[in-house]
Amino acid sequence: MRFEAHHNTEESVRVDNIRATFERGYFRFNELMNTADGKPMSIVGSGPSLSRTYKELVGDIMACNSAHDFLIGKGIIPKYTLFWDANPLIAKFARKPHHGVTYLVASRCHPDLFEALKGYRVIVFHALTGEPVDRFLVERNLMEPLVGGGSAGVTRGTHLAGAMGYMDMHLFGADSSYSEDATHVSGSVIDQQKMRLRVCGKWFITAPWMAMQVADFKLVCPHLQKMGVKFTVHGTGMFPYAASFMDGIVTPDVKVGLLDKAIRLVSGWIVLYFELRGDNKYAELMQ
Repeated sequence: MRFEAHHNTEESVRVDNIRATFERGYFRFNELMNTADGKPMSIVGSGPSLSRTYKELVGDIMACNSAHDFLIGKGIIPKYTLFWDANPLIAKFARKPHHGVTYLVASRCHPDLFEALKGYRVIVFHALTGEPVDRFLVERNLMEPLVGGGSAGVTRGTHLAGAMGYMDMHLFGADSSYSEDATHVSGSVIDQQKMRLRVCGKWFITAPWMAMQVADFKLVCPHLQKMGVKFTVHGTGMFPYAASFMDGIVTPDVKVGLLDKAIRLVSGWIVLYFELRGDNKYAELMQ
């Protein structure tokens, strides 16, 4: 099965958001780079498993989107909170701002979010997305990094954390699948699509954007590992299950036996065989 990513906000709106950020002025992300000295960080998504695992967070904490309000509601103040989506509804995830939090906000974010965080510590970074951020930087003779990391907050957070110097990353609430009827620990602000997807021989109920998050992690993780980053993926769901088959990743809540690994290995060879024959339909059924 193949997925094609689409933005949830029109390009003109995203460019207007970026322009408004430059015109407003901001504190830049550069000053946070290489400041963590290899410390551990918990990067926290808002998947349903977070309701069970939030007490296990380690090191400095980076909350992503609605995980911010959930953690603060539990009396846990994250060191950082990441917002990077350009849609104005993201402002709903900042209903409980806290002066103890440093907000890492992408320049592409909507002015409504910046207004919700007015008076709080906001550091702006630029997301590598194909939008013309570089044009705005060149026009102003600025040298600032573009941060990659995929389509989701958690995967984008790994690149931000890496740029800050965190080398021991723990991912929480990155489920990428439904738990009963829940997609997020505090509920979803939009209607979610449902689809059945088999990963490594196991079926999950998920949504297209969730599947993209898993695919993104499979791409971004090896690059960070080559830089010396260690990953531990906590919780349950499609994301931790897929991560359990990736080299060098610890998944304390997903145990995979030798038989499971052997089945996955054999299935992989079967898929490769049919793809080489050009029988992609059968290969997709095997995945």
